[in-house]
Amino acid sequence: MKKIFLLFLLSAFVFSVHAQHIEQLNTSQLKSFTQKHDGVYVINLWATWCRPCVDELPDIEKVAASLHDKPVHVMLVSLDDPSAYPDQIKRFVHDHHLQSPVYWLNVSNPNAINEVLGGQWMGVVPTTLVINASKGFRRLYQGKITADELRGAIAMALK
Repeated sequence: MKKIFLLFLLSAFVFSVHAQHIEQLNTSQLKSFTQKHDGVYVINLWATWCRPCVDELPDIEKVAASLHDKPVHVMLVSLDDPSAYPDQIKRFVHDHHLQSPVYWLNVSNPNAINEVLGGQWMGVVPTTLVINASKGFRRLYQGKITADELRGAIAMALK
């Protein structure tokens, strides 16, 4: 019995050491990322319950990993309900081995999100915004984005 208990404690410790911190954002903070001049920002809006979101995350992670030496910042922004923050989102991040920074958007008003996204968002998840504020580049992809679409948008944003 002691061995099982020790194994449980050890696994809980290992999970907590490797668990990514999920930072809470409001729309002002999210908007500040769209105005940064230190490279390209890829802001992916997703949710744990969204099947297309779950399906596209591995491609986004692969693209992000392939661009680690470029000024590209990938942000995975969860739109999950407050009841999912932080435990359910942390568990999802751990189970899906997400490496990009994960945030939770603490906003109940979709119009506030739409304003950050330039007034073109139709409430669709997943949605991905690729932006380079210093070059005036901004592309919004509503629905699942492919790895090729994401690479292409990032390449255009880097030009």
